[in-house]
Amino acid sequence: MTNQTSSCSTAAPAPTAAHLLPDRVAALELLVQQMLFVMDAQGTLTIEDLDHWLDTAASRMRATGSVPPAPLRALEALTDMVCE
Repeated sequence: MTNQTSSCSTAAPAPTAAHLLPDRVAALELLVQQMLFVMDAQGTLTIEDLDHWLDTAASRMRATGSVPPAPLRALEALTDMVCE
């Protein structure tokens, strides 16, 4: 990592009624998609490798019961959406 100033260091507006949960979820999905795009483009992690890792992790989470079923299904749906 470099010592460059990040644009993330600027103060974000405080959450308001306009920042409802569906909007926040959609924003997180977009963030994940953009992060994957950059990582894939830089060659640090391919989308295929991430998809394989998440499949493996989800299988272990399901087998051990370490994550409840509903969030695990949501994670798998998100993985399907952003890794396509």
